[in-house]
Amino acid sequence: MAKPEYDKAMYRLTTIICRLNIGEALDVKELAAEFGVTVRTVQKDLNERLSHLPIERREVDGRYCFMGDYRLRGTSEPDAILVADLLAAMIRNVDAGYTKIADNFIKGRSFSTSCFLFHLNLEDISSCGDIFRLLNQAVALRQQVGFSYCNNRGEVKKYTVHPYRLANLKGFWYLLAYDLNETRLKSFYLKKITAPVIHPGNYKIDAEIMAELESFSDAIFSPWVCEECRTVKLKISGVARLYLERNLPVALTIESVKDDSLLVIMAYFADSEVLSLVKQWLPDIVIIENRDLTNKLKGELESYSQCLQ
Repeated sequence: MAKPEYDKAMYRLTTIICRLNIGEALDVKELAAEFGVTVRTVQKDLNERLSHLPIERREVDGRYCFMGDYRLRGTSEPDAILVADLLAAMIRNVDAGYTKIADNFIKGRSFSTSCFLFHLNLEDISSCGDIFRLLNQAVALRQQVGFSYCNNRGEVKKYTVHPYRLANLKGFWYLLAYDLNETRLKSFYLKKITAPVIHPGNYKIDAEIMAELESFSDAIFSPWVCEECRTVKLKISGVARLYLERNLPVALTIESVKDDSLLVIMAYFADSEVLSLVKQWLPDIVIIENRDLTNKLKGELESYSQCLQ
């Protein structure tokens, strides 16, 4: 099976950078013959795709090399360059300002031009950067934290927690922490946390909480860590069956397969997770043997129907 064109281009670019970085002077025609591409392609590599690097063409022989004594520090191997570019591209999805910091860590690299494009749909946290940094410190140093938190009902409550992880779940940022008042692991949406304060002293890591975090991270399907995990049976048919059978969400487990439908078990923390899935595929998903969820679904559909009248 032939390599995709972007794989070939990536190999070509990283090889060129590696050779330049060890002091080689490269001939365009020799590179074109080696990689099986046109001279124009190699010239575009050097003059456009790698324009963020200080590459010059020597007048004496027309070969290309790095200007003066320039070298990429710590990135002489192609794989190392790939890793640096990958990290920079992913960092940009968290906060565009962080790419400048990354550039300072890896001297000589400029991430203004990257070989990678990511659409990770990560939530922008630039508006709460100070809180993000403080919580990151608290997690790293195992410091107890107090803060105010506004829940989904608009109620503001004060919490004192042992912070264990900053997590990105389905694109949104959460603090996973042990609530000292309710004595259990909970998730807190980062942008609803206000006035965080570091308390003196450090907490000891609880092995049971770490085990719970590990099991949670192995199969992340919900940000609703604060609720008890439950299950419900769903019958899936029609178009929903065709799609979901090929793209089965982590929360679903197939129990049986019939000619016209699937019977699945869905693990969930909040009722809204089940209801949103069912409403997305109406009428192809039916809730089985759960009167509470069925009644909630009927109530939401009736309310929606009244809004249309």
